[in-house]
Amino acid sequence: MKVALCICTFRRPEGIANALEHVAQLDFDGELTVVVADNDAACEGLAVCREMESDYRWPLKMTAVSESGISYSRNAAATLALAVDPDFVAFLDDDEWPARCWLTELLRIQSEHDADAVGGPTQSVFPEGTPEAVRDNQYFGADLGVIDGSACQLEAAGNFLVRSETLRAMGPQFFHPDFAQSGGEDLAFFLDMQARGARMHWATRAVMYESVPVDRLSIDWMKKRVIVIANSRVRVLRMLQPGLFAALIRGTKTLALLVQATLMSLAGVFSKSVADKARILRWKFWGKFTAHLQMNISRAEGR
Repeated sequence: MKVALCICTFRRPEGIANALEHVAQLDFDGELTVVVADNDAACEGLAVCREMESDYRWPLKMTAVSESGISYSRNAAATLALAVDPDFVAFLDDDEWPARCWLTELLRIQSEHDADAVGGPTQSVFPEGTPEAVRDNQYFGADLGVIDGSACQLEAAGNFLVRSETLRAMGPQFFHPDFAQSGGEDLAFFLDMQARGARMHWATRAVMYESVPVDRLSIDWMKKRVIVIANSRVRVLRMLQPGLFAALIRGTKTLALLVQATLMSLAGVFSKSVADKARILRWKFWGKFTAHLQMNISRAEGR
């Protein structure tokens, strides 16, 4: 079994070092090549890789990506990964680290269901003392909440494995550059994969852990995150599902969201938890509404 693992990094030398340390501890007895794509001109991530390369458990391949944005970084990593002719290509991000069984669990589900792609949950690791209400926020981590092996629609690229021929058929522009600065490139990728008839399944034990820094616990950061995600989602659907009828459906859903947010805001006068949920719905509506107005909100604005 031959796997290429792609890790995209941007100004997180400590993060890429931590990710690589955990990848070196994976319970995997096949061939693994680790591909790192650094999207920052300073290439601090590649410097970390070079320091670790000589005695690292797996072969390390590195590339600097000059075009700014996550889509370009993912595309460069995928291209380099496919060049080593693997059976499968896996992805994780530089603020994550895998459980020891992560890769074997993805491959187990792939084998059991002859899947073209397999995803797993991402669990957020919060600073000590983080309130429970913050920990429960659905915008941290990623988990479809379905049983092990279930057929599913994947959406996030921080924890998945794909059959090489499936990925190759989607190239050379695997992740759309229109979403390079906003995010949403992974949703577009998986929806495109679905349209091509790919089989996607879920591996509940293929856990990825994600570090949540203190600055991401603020209301301002969460507001921007919700708006950016909602904005990019509508833009992705507009690109992949064109036409007046599809646009009317999306517009109707956005108006329904506004009604729901308004009603919950009124009810929130009597309940803080309801008020908090209403606030997120208002942010979500604004993100979608701006997308309908052809406004693209960048990820930089959402951080």
